[in-house]
Amino acid sequence: MESLSTVKQIIDIFSALLSPVIAISVGFIAYQQWKLNVDKEKRESNSNKLKIYMVVKRFLRSFDSNRVVDKKLYEELQESIALADFYFDCTVTDWLFQVDCDASSWLDLTQINSLPDSENLNPEYVRNQKEIEELIDSLQNFHCELFEVFKDSMMYLKTNKAIKSDK
Repeated sequence: MESLSTVKQIIDIFSALLSPVIAISVGFIAYQQWKLNVDKEKRESNSNKLKIYMVVKRFLRSFDSNRVVDKKLYEELQESIALADFYFDCTVTDWLFQVDCDASSWLDLTQINSLPDSENLNPEYVRNQKEIEELIDSLQNFHCELFEVFKDSMMYLKTNKAIKSDK
């Protein structure tokens, strides 16, 4: 009987010790899960930032090479600009808005000047041509500014690479 009482006391002690161990384990697992989710959100955010950057770069590179706004790339650019509002600060979004305005203006003026007999019938034709050339210069300058505008907003990517290269 005495040995049964000793066993019961030992079981009670282990039961009392087991509850905090389980609680600590569950807490640790919850913390690890939370940390994984935070890291996953950062990776997804940075992935989306990089996708937006690549769309803008592809659009500006195409324009820089051809001096023509590719309508398919322009549609992708507009979608990326809409997403950029959720990922970037006003410095980048304002810059992207200006790129969009210049590209849109280029498309409009080019369409107006390409109408049949536009050169003879449209008194604004020469002024439009001059403005088109200015827009071309502006869009080509945007290509040069691209990296500098996005650089600060994507510093997490750069610091992450630096940490990995140090190892």
